[in-house]
Amino acid sequence: MSVPKSRRKDASAQFIADARELRIKTMRMMKRMPSSYRYIFTNDILKLAADIYVNCIRGNAVFMHKAMLPKDYELRRYYLMQAYTSCDALNAEISFCYSVIMEGENVFKTSKDRDNRFEAWTDIGMRTKDRIRSLLKSDRERYNTYQKS
Repeated sequence: MSVPKSRRKDASAQFIADARELRIKTMRMMKRMPSSYRYIFTNDILKLAADIYVNCIRGNAVFMHKAMLPKDYELRRYYLMQAYTSCDALNAEISFCYSVIMEGENVFKTSKDRDNRFEAWTDIGMRTKDRIRSLLKSDRERYNTYQKS
C-alpha cells in the first residue's frame, strides 16, 4: 500500500544518496570544463566530492545504539563532520567555478543553460550539507538520550 505524499518521510540514509548524487553531478560538471582547468580547480573539486561521499559512508558504518561507546560516537561524528566541512568547501568551490566560467569560458550552449546547471549543482550541494547537519544534530540528541538511560 502506498503512503500519501504528505505523510512520506526521507529514508534514514538519504544523506548518502544525496552525497552520491552530488558526486555524480560534480563529475558531470567537471567533464565539461576545459582540460587547462584540471590543475587549477577541477581535480580539487572532484576530490572534495569524493571525500563527502566516502566520509558519509564511513560515518554511517558506525551504528548508533544504546550500548555505544563514546569513542564509537566520536568516530561517527568525526567522519560526518569531515563530510560536512568538505561539503561546505565544495559549495565555495562551486561559487568560484561559476565566477571563473562567467568571466569568459564558453563551455555551455547558452547562459541560461549554464545558470540552470550551476543552480542544480548548488541545490544538490546545499541539500547534502543540510542533511548532514541535521543528522549530526539528531545523532547528538540520540546519544545524549542513550547516556541518560
